Amino acid sequence: MTNDTSKLNSTSANNKARPWIQTGRFEFETVCRSTLCPKEWLQVEKIHVCECCLKTTIHETSARRHRTKCTQTQPPGCVIYSQNDVNIFEVLGWKAQTYCEDLCLLATLFIESKVEIKNVHRFRFYVLTVSHSENQYHFAGFFSKLQFQERLNLSCLLILPPYRNRGFGSLLVHISYALSHLANVHTGTPERPLSTQGLLCYRKYWKSKIFDYLLTKTNEDQLAINSISKATSISTCDIIETLASLNMIRMLEKDKLIIYRSQELLDEYVQKSRDTQVRPEVVTFDSKYFKIKSTSITLPFENKCKRLKFDDDETAMTFLNYYPSSKNDQQSD
Repeated sequence: MTNDTSKLNSTSANNKARPWIQTGRFEFETVCRSTLCPKEWLQVEKIHVCECCLKTTIHETSARRHRTKCTQTQPPGCVIYSQNDVNIFEVLGWKAQTYCEDLCLLATLFIESKVEIKNVHRFRFYVLTVSHSENQYHFAGFFSKLQFQERLNLSCLLILPPYRNRGFGSLLVHISYALSHLANVHTGTPERPLSTQGLLCYRKYWKSKIFDYLLTKTNEDQLAINSISKATSISTCDIIETLASLNMIRMLEKDKLIIYRSQELLDEYVQKSRDTQVRPEVVTFDSKYFKIKSTSITLPFENKCKRLKFDDDETAMTFLNYYPSSKNDQQSD
């Protein structure tokens, strides 16, 4: 985020330079050069995006003119979560096709794959907004999910650069699991492959839920992986993947794994959680702000969904708790 146009001028001679985005008071660089977005976007220094309706133009005068005429103040959907200045709207792709297509076009500049512009009718979009003033809901990020695929609880996720480090990624991930619960699906997982930002958000979320669980089970010698999955709503594969990424898991036998309960990692997590609680700008999920208490979602493809292979029932695997006596003990393995 910057207002320094010198950086833009330094890239103008390079046809492969990524365009910058101007939206409201923020200006920031994009990440990808997608073949899905209009070619003219890749030939200019700056793209202007309306914070409310997401209308995009490459001309500053057109953007200024649009701002004086735009009557849209919020995404074209219903609020499902409202907490202070943060609101999340559910937008149906088939019902607000133009808005969702503009949303996906914007996403192509930050997500390298998986963005489907021509098939928005197949998705539901959950749009996160921040209110800088009364009755003005400014776009900050979103996640999408396929209709009628409640186990695959997220397809694409994006938080715009100016709005990062406020916990919005984790908030959207938490919402995705909450929505699966409302559809009576108690174990969810995101659609693969995950974008870099999506993977970081999910890893952070998975780690927090698993560590919260482990901190309540300090006196147990064995932990059933299905018990962890049931308590956290995280699939068994995602649990194993998360622990492996933290170097906290080892294979012992065919059906048993060892969890290395690193006290250092657990203490670090507890301290970071305390620090987050005293930061007022960080938003954490609170069910009292969740406006959907039940769901009328029907699954016309329910029989088809049942034939899909998921991992929540396929293992009776157990974890053996192991408490390293020292750092050297952990490193020796």
